[in-house]
Amino acid sequence: MPDKTTISAPIPVGVRPIPGGARLLLDVFAQAVIEDVLGALLSTDADSDLYDRLVTLAEMMPEESAAAGAEGRMPFEELVTDLADRASKHTHLYGERGLQLAEQVLPAAVRSLPVGHWAADAWRAYGVAKTEAEHEAAAVREAVSGGAAA
Repeated sequence: MPDKTTISAPIPVGVRPIPGGARLLLDVFAQAVIEDVLGALLSTDADSDLYDRLVTLAEMMPEESAAAGAEGRMPFEELVTDLADRASKHTHLYGERGLQLAEQVLPAAVRSLPVGHWAADAWRAYGVAKTEAEHEAAAVREAVSGGAAA
């Protein structure tokens, strides 16, 4: 099984190559969403009826639930929508973190493209340019630190 790589960010994003692409592992993000939902359910805000609606759903008898679902919507759909409105939907990738994510996701994506697709050539060109830039930066750092002979 391929290794996964984690991109550290305010909320870490794990990346694992899979056939045809990549799987993003969002464990910490999922936890943040659950915390948001629980926070909304346990809110002391007098205007919030989310907890009461959850209890009502939990206390429904199976036949009541089936009857409510017969109207074309499951009885919990409206509550789910309201909770989703209060849950986290994004995380941030600062600085090089976006590039790190791209470097983990793009190779898997490129492998799944048809032969001759322009993105494969673009990805190879990026790799060459990055390697050259890293070598140049290392040479400059070495010269600045006095490691290079004059």
